[in-house]
Amino acid sequence: MPEVSKTFRVAKDTTASISEITDGIYRISGFVNEYGITFNQFLINDEKPTLIHTGPVGMYEGVAEKVKEVIPLEKLAYVAFLHFESDEWGGMEFLKSPDVKLLCSDLSSRLNLMGWDGVPVHHISFWDSEVLKTGRRSLRFLMTPHVHHWDSMMIFEDTTKSLFPSDLFIQPGDNKPVISDDLSKEMIQLYRGAGIFASEIPVRQTAQRLLKMGPKMTFPMHGSCIDQGSFTRYVDALMNNEFAYSGMLLGQKLEVS
Repeated sequence: MPEVSKTFRVAKDTTASISEITDGIYRISGFVNEYGITFNQFLINDEKPTLIHTGPVGMYEGVAEKVKEVIPLEKLAYVAFLHFESDEWGGMEFLKSPDVKLLCSDLSSRLNLMGWDGVPVHHISFWDSEVLKTGRRSLRFLMTPHVHHWDSMMIFEDTTKSLFPSDLFIQPGDNKPVISDDLSKEMIQLYRGAGIFASEIPVRQTAQRLLKMGPKMTFPMHGSCIDQGSFTRYVDALMNNEFAYSGMLLGQKLEVS
């Protein structure tokens, strides 16, 4: 695996593309060859436009240009990150927009934002099942601790039944905006190699909850969007395969004596 600094230097040259996936919800995506995955951000164009994820610091300028193809950047009302990690919110220069507010989980607020110098402290934090109205849209926040990080959350947009699951349902490769192929096996292989889940238990509990919510479209942070007809394949893969940490971290074997 590459050094992080090298990846971010390359990321500055990443070409972003934008696609409207469903009514007023856009996927902004750039493929980073060194990782073999896309880095996705999502713009919900509403009375109070919302951007979910910003990409790493090296990518945010390209993301900003794509946002401006839909709305003026200064019109952004909210920028959400779903756990405290650089590809979730490395491009927080978006906060230069005059009235934008940062959205995060209550755990991110308590554990992270209050303890770092230079981190924006003016934000809105949410607990499980709390809702934010942005106009026509309703963003429901789902606490999903240990589905990657302990402060992780997801967003479910109630009116379109759109799910924003952060790092869950990842697929490798540079694929179409909405996937038609079944890459659930590749998803499991990627999770085994990356070692981002300490246990299958919280992931499977969350997957069952999401299945009951019946998302019509799922917007993973890495990979293509997944329509309702394909969603169950990815849930089944999580329920029926081992993928938790077993000594591999970002493609490297960790020798433990």
